[in-house]
Amino acid sequence: MKIAIHKNNTIYTQYWTEYCKQNNIEYKLVNAYDTNIIDILADCDIFMWYFSHLDYRDMSFAKQLIFSLEESGKIVFPNTKTCWHFDDKLGQKYLFESLDIQSAKAYAFYDKASALQWAKQQEYPKVFKLRGGAGSSNVMLARCYREAKKYINRAFGRGYMPFRGVDNLKNTIKLYKGNKATIYHLLVSLYRCFVYPTKVFSKFLSKQVGYAYFQEFIPNDGFDYRIETCGNKAIALVRYCRQGDFRASGGHNNDFGKELIPKDVLKLAFEITDKLGMQAASLDFVREKNTGELYLVEVSYCYGPDVDQFDHGYWTSDGEWHGESFNGINWMIECVIEEYKQRRL
Repeated sequence: MKIAIHKNNTIYTQYWTEYCKQNNIEYKLVNAYDTNIIDILADCDIFMWYFSHLDYRDMSFAKQLIFSLEESGKIVFPNTKTCWHFDDKLGQKYLFESLDIQSAKAYAFYDKASALQWAKQQEYPKVFKLRGGAGSSNVMLARCYREAKKYINRAFGRGYMPFRGVDNLKNTIKLYKGNKATIYHLLVSLYRCFVYPTKVFSKFLSKQVGYAYFQEFIPNDGFDYRIETCGNKAIALVRYCRQGDFRASGGHNNDFGKELIPKDVLKLAFEITDKLGMQAASLDFVREKNTGELYLVEVSYCYGPDVDQFDHGYWTSDGEWHGESFNGINWMIECVIEEYKQRRL
């Protein structure tokens, strides 16, 4: 068995490489951007790459490369079922509906007239989103028809940048005031707000334009559940909404207390991960405060790590709690190694 790991500056590459060294597993670091990457991977059984929605190069070809390698018989992390809908809320809408997954009702429109006609008939609030974005970027609340109309007009007019630097900066300032961000984080946010969009997004990524996407707003008690699964293990936390905000994602106001995690949330997370056929999943759930029903909001293939994310114990699919520290990123490489072993049987 030989594992190829894309070389970048992420902690994923670092952990996977260290895991191979510690367990005497043959590996090599590769550059997925090389034009002859298929030839480079010829002597490898497994290919691993944490690719990011914030890197325009990754998003331009990562999913296509992954699918191509799978077609050749290689084991890949993430594989196509795990990542084809990554950072794609439109794709997730159709996927969840097709598999009858209880999720926040979503509406997609590809012409302005249909979107406005729908908006006139709705009760509010509704949540307006772009198809991509993390940490609550590109997520806005339409409290009335007038606000929905404003979002729709822009969606079919000048469009939206895929990264909202001003929102990111405002959020970082709030975190800094709450001692949850440093001067370094502020400087990064300033760069992303005033330099990065001009140099990168406006040059290489198109504006989001020509569609409108809304979700039902689900009344809740001011928090959501984030469940991060890999195999039969899961990290679980509660994410509280920021003060004066309806969004929990990106606020970094998290609580890993095991007493806060209901068993039905864990059970549903494992069931949906299996139903989607994902190697690993980061699932966001909201509980409707009047009915108690759980709704999936969105899913991603990757998770963490926050500074202490792996210090709070983890759950297994049998509902048992394990209080020891762990490395959730290594679960991913263990997953593909197990798949390799199963193929060899």
